[in-house]
Amino acid sequence: MKRITLLLLGILAVVSTVHAQSFRGKINKGNSLYKKEQYDEALNKYKDALLDDPRSEIAHFNEGAALFKIKKYDQAIESQQKVIGSKDLKLEEQARYNIGNAYFKQDKLQESIQAYKMALDIDPNDQDAKYNLELARAKLKEMAQKQQMQQQPQPQQQHQQQNEQDQQGQGENQKDQQQQQQQEQEQKSGENNQQQKQPEDQSLTENKEKMSREDAERILDALKNQEKEKQKLRRAAQPAKRLVEKDW
Repeated sequence: MKRITLLLLGILAVVSTVHAQSFRGKINKGNSLYKKEQYDEALNKYKDALLDDPRSEIAHFNEGAALFKIKKYDQAIESQQKVIGSKDLKLEEQARYNIGNAYFKQDKLQESIQAYKMALDIDPNDQDAKYNLELARAKLKEMAQKQQMQQQPQPQQQHQQQNEQDQQGQGENQKDQQQQQQQEQEQKSGENNQQQKQPEDQSLTENKEKMSREDAERILDALKNQEKEKQKLRRAAQPAKRLVEKDW
């Protein structure tokens, strides 16, 4: 009976060793494909490894890494969440960091910020997590400012509208003045001879040229002010630094 028991234990040990070698082989092959940026093929290897050991934290972690690379962010988060609660705190910290990255890619900034904070609770010295946390906060603030600007008239729009109204009013006043001057000159032209009429025509032309120059200067000033406002907005809208991606 003892011999039979020992034989069964020996067979189980061999099966277990073969199973472990198969599992490690699939993980290693997946990692090799991942480094070659063959993410779909790597994902398949990690899935095969999970068939051998459905509870493997390493397999779930690497599966999430490959899913992230092929932009399946929701599935990547799902795989990484299966690592949460691991006895390996370093692995859990990296999983939370990667969850933050996946949320960030989807512009789910509140969730991203929360994930980075949790990663930093485990490892306060993770510089990448610190950087991405600040980046997510800055982007969230920028998005809030853009939304607020869309809900109310922008300063340069108000300025442009006011300039247009002022220019329109000035144009109408100038037109009235020109018509009045023309009427006065026509009235005078009937009373004066041809010699008196010529200087008045020249004076009218000079006034027109003078008003045209003033109009041009006002328009140029308005355009300059408008361009300054646009430049301010362009500077404010410039993207922040890129998201740092840690090796998964």
